[in-house]
Amino acid sequence: MYEFAVNVDSILVILLLVVWSAAGILAGGLPTRRRARLLLALIGVGTVVTVARGIGTGLLWSNGWVFVADRVLVALPLLAVPMVAMFALAVPALRRIAGRRQATDGTAETAETARTERTERTERTERTPETAGAPPAPFPVSVRVSVRTTAVAALLGAFMEYLSRPLPPYGADMAIYAGVLLVAAAASRGRNPRPRRAGTRRAVAVTALVATAITGAGVYEMRTSLLPDRMSMMGHGDVDYGGGPGGSHHGSRASGAPAVKAVDAADLTGPRTGTPDRAFTLTARETSIRLGSGAVLDAWTYNGQAPGPALTVREGDLVQVTLVNRLPREGVTIHWHGLDVPNAEDGVAGVTQDAVQPGESHVYRFRADQVGTFWYHTHQSPLVGVRRGLFGSLVVLPPEGTTGEDITVMAHNWERPDGLVAAFGTSDTLDRRPVRPGTPVRLRVVNTDRNAWSDVESRNLVLLGTRFRVAAIDGVDLDGPSELGGVRLSVPEGGRYDLTFVMPDRPVLLADLANPRAGLLLSPGSDGPVTAPSIPPDAPLFDPATYGTPAPAPFTRFDRDFTVIIDDRIGFHDGTLHFLPTVNGRGFPHTPVHMVRQGEVVRMTFVNRSHQVHPMHLHGHHALVLSRNGRPTTGSPWWIDTLAVQPGETYEIGFRADNPGVWMDHCHDLGHAADGMVTHLAYEGVSTPYEIGHGTPNQPE
Repeated sequence: MYEFAVNVDSILVILLLVVWSAAGILAGGLPTRRRARLLLALIGVGTVVTVARGIGTGLLWSNGWVFVADRVLVALPLLAVPMVAMFALAVPALRRIAGRRQATDGTAETAETARTERTERTERTERTPETAGAPPAPFPVSVRVSVRTTAVAALLGAFMEYLSRPLPPYGADMAIYAGVLLVAAAASRGRNPRPRRAGTRRAVAVTALVATAITGAGVYEMRTSLLPDRMSMMGHGDVDYGGGPGGSHHGSRASGAPAVKAVDAADLTGPRTGTPDRAFTLTARETSIRLGSGAVLDAWTYNGQAPGPALTVREGDLVQVTLVNRLPREGVTIHWHGLDVPNAEDGVAGVTQDAVQPGESHVYRFRADQVGTFWYHTHQSPLVGVRRGLFGSLVVLPPEGTTGEDITVMAHNWERPDGLVAAFGTSDTLDRRPVRPGTPVRLRVVNTDRNAWSDVESRNLVLLGTRFRVAAIDGVDLDGPSELGGVRLSVPEGGRYDLTFVMPDRPVLLADLANPRAGLLLSPGSDGPVTAPSIPPDAPLFDPATYGTPAPAPFTRFDRDFTVIIDDRIGFHDGTLHFLPTVNGRGFPHTPVHMVRQGEVVRMTFVNRSHQVHPMHLHGHHALVLSRNGRPTTGSPWWIDTLAVQPGETYEIGFRADNPGVWMDHCHDLGHAADGMVTHLAYEGVSTPYEIGHGTPNQPE
């Protein structure tokens, strides 16, 4: 309902602009009966559309006050005030001019109606020299001011809807737009109508002036949107303290606050000494890969594989990974998605390290302290690098090991010549594997990419042929998972679901609704044809907020409280025009830095007022989902590192700030991140020596 209401609202804003602009233009002409009647008709249409927008706002209100506050406090009052004046003053005058009011005997026209008819006849003929010097009478000032001011209010409404959404606390927006409206009202008293030729010249001049102003504003925004050649993550955007004491990257500055020692993020490494329990070398190179359908693609890979090598370690292992770059031109890193490694090992170009250039290498060392399903990928231009194949799986097993079949499935989109195709690994057709009946199976499902089926939903998977449990989400086991069947699993980009079941004596199919012809088919035998289960058309959606056995939350009070309002607008980012996602009204590098201190408990509230889903990913931390749309979660504790926030949704999450550093906090729809949907979680006293920008080797998004 939210998506429908917000899309309709966007259309109504344009209709209001068209209708009221047309009315404003007519109000500047000669007050003929025909024009008066047309103005009344436009006012009627505009009123109906305005009322419809008010009803739509009421529907949106069901999602929460924050979703309509900008409309209720700013946009609609801005339109309503001149409309009230218009109905009180302009409409009666227009009705008189239109000849709807007659003398008391019902037969004779009023003097004003007669004058209107004479004016209308005069407009159709050439004016004589004797009358050429006398300017024609305009519409009454009440008509000109109220109608034109309403048109300006409609223009401001479109500006707020598409270019600059007001944000809490709204006081500044209300004052600015009200001031603009007052100026418009004063200017709308206007001049008398002019002869047609002079009026045409004036209209052309005004149109040229407006076009020049819009072009100039666009050029200015385009130039100011260009990212600098060099910038530090220490110097971008506003610092949001979340209601806590102030501080900085270089230590405490709050009066009376305990001193915080300055730390360089480059020094926040994993163990630098000791023999690693598991050592890997990953070499980035260009490789041709073949999909299951036979399509051959030029890819970027780790070790010539797509996905890259499956890294499997045990809890407590000291892991060492040597990255070697053999790509001819591009830099590369490795980010350990979901594994809360020390800050210097996080693999984000320009934030925790410099990108590894062709011919260079870099060593990552960390202790695998979390059991679960994770994955790795480049965080140097990941929109291109991940899509082309620079990713792989990382699984941390418990020390005692596991039994049964342990299968990792990486859902990805590949760019074939005929467009995007969804695949599991490189299998864009049905992939069959034999599994003996009675064998415990754990499917580790990783979503590496946005859903190719829809820009609005996360990747949609179904597991058919058996009942199963969702044993873990984002690498964290769930408490008391119950058996499920025939449900749709919506896995956000970057997210992971672990599915467990005992293999039955019939086929089991894991399918991606983005490509029903593909999938992973587990068969109880190794020979003979197998018929895959059919995919239900309308499988219900699995809800992790109500699934499993609840447990007390590990924290009930919060030291910092941040609100992240997700929105979108038309604008420039780095010189290119986009439909931009925004965080609190801005895009990177003007987005907020969320400043915390080590040991604090933090709450973040995500409000999605945009038209798209945003999988928000916080590096270096797992967060507990506390509530959705104002309702506390009632199932198992639901810990995430990547949370899909649908349009119209509000989520509260909480986490403990126990991993010092400067951390990316961004949308993991990598296209959105590349368009500026990036913020940072920064610990007081921690700074980074690295820089990003076109003049550096580092492009983290």
